[in-house]
Amino acid sequence: MKKVVALVLALAMSLSLVACGGSDSSSAAPSSGTPSSAASTAGKDLSDITVAYVCSELTNEIFAMQVEAMEAYAKEIGVNFVYKQTKDTGEKITACENYISSGVDAIICHVQDGPAMVDVVNEAHNAGVKFFAYDTDVEGADTFYGWDNYDYGYAIGTNAANWVNETFEKGDTVYAASCNHTANFLIIREQGYKAALEELCPDITVEWVAEGIGGNAANGVTAGENFLQTGKDINLVVGINDGGCLGVLEAFNAAGYGGDKVGIFAGDATNDALNAVKEGGIYRGTVTTGLVSLAPDFIDLAVKLAQGEAVDRENLGPTTLITAENVDEFM
Repeated sequence: MKKVVALVLALAMSLSLVACGGSDSSSAAPSSGTPSSAASTAGKDLSDITVAYVCSELTNEIFAMQVEAMEAYAKEIGVNFVYKQTKDTGEKITACENYISSGVDAIICHVQDGPAMVDVVNEAHNAGVKFFAYDTDVEGADTFYGWDNYDYGYAIGTNAANWVNETFEKGDTVYAASCNHTANFLIIREQGYKAALEELCPDITVEWVAEGIGGNAANGVTAGENFLQTGKDINLVVGINDGGCLGVLEAFNAAGYGGDKVGIFAGDATNDALNAVKEGGIYRGTVTTGLVSLAPDFIDLAVKLAQGEAVDRENLGPTTLITAENVDEFM
């Protein structure tokens, strides 16, 4: 928690915060009808600035929490905020193009495939619209905020490895399942947690016997049900996010599957995940990136871009491990 607070304070010192009253919106109807230009946005009043967010599906609790926090902060400072949710890269490109045509001042986009977004970044710049890439960088983007996904995965894997080393004996075999995803940056995250378990559990064999798509609870339930059909007594489930792994938890609970030698670990530190960790069951750990608490900083970066001010090109966030021992600090 201290790392997250320190990051937020550091960012707050580097950003010029301004405040006034305003409104928010979930539709693609900004206040201006023509594309912006670099000259016209310099020094623009907050009430005349529209920030558009192309986010991933809000069925994932962390994204819903993030959008709610961004909306609230934009309303507080008087910036117009609109958003479009979709997990599909092609649909994200279309949403960006629509926002460019409608004349927003800055676009924040949750990017899954950086190379696929290069052309739309150029379209934005040609229209005088600033482009803020989040989670995955894009060539030509005005700024990027994210996490090294290998390191993020390694943090998830470290949490799991700590439990494995505390729970099992030298020479034991731990049967593990991966709740993963096909998005490029999430493949890298999976590589991170698998590497952590291999490197940090040198005296215990972690055998990956199953994998399934996560990302949200519905997918996770299906994955969890399949994990239980492997013919192995699954000891460990590690996943790319809490959304999918909470679905695995649901499937395991429905089947009455658990015990002292079963553990689930993921990341995002959603409210449901924190509650599950606090309960002291088999959902034993998560990792926070401070994403929700950074929502004001996302808006501030976009506003500074819209006003023609300089911002850091690259911004990397922290990762903090959460278990039952420290979960109360994050609730």
